[in-house]
Amino acid sequence: MAINTLYMDKAIIESASGIYNRQSPKNIRLGNFFQKSVFSLLQRKLHSSRFVLKFNPYKYKYSVTSMNAIDSFLNGGYFNYLVMGILGMKKYKIIYEIRKFEAGNYTLLHDAEKEKEGVDFFLDFSKSRQNFGGYTTYLTKEEELLILTPSPNTLSFIERRNELMKFTKYVQHRQKHPIFHVAGVITKK
Repeated sequence: MAINTLYMDKAIIESASGIYNRQSPKNIRLGNFFQKSVFSLLQRKLHSSRFVLKFNPYKYKYSVTSMNAIDSFLNGGYFNYLVMGILGMKKYKIIYEIRKFEAGNYTLLHDAEKEKEGVDFFLDFSKSRQNFGGYTTYLTKEEELLILTPSPNTLSFIERRNELMKFTKYVQHRQKHPIFHVAGVITKK
């Protein structure tokens, strides 16, 4: 089994769904998500992958890659079980990137392209919780609502409606290890 067996327990999933639905914005972070051996294997593969810079000075600067094992997981039964059980979504579409943030990387708030409403998700493959930038902030025009800091081996879900915006804080030179995560959105088909 790839994921922590706790997350296959119906009572745990129902509890997670309750927690997710009580938050504002709706969100939950599942810790120790993958089995340790699976996480270590995926983390090593990801850290040794070849990344390509994605850069637009007015919008973002970070690197991306692809990995078949991540594709298989996100389109497989375990992830589907969690999306249905926690989020209550049966027919859905996933769009995602595998990202690496290093010193000098960021994303900015901009209105050049509107993001669709949906549920954002982050699978964190970072080596440490070290945090000199690189965290994702969710906010409205009036207030900051949620800061998602790097946390290895976690899966996070965050509901994003039209008024909710997000950006990834500029990573400072003091950040020793790159921040690796799979970032995506789940939308209704």
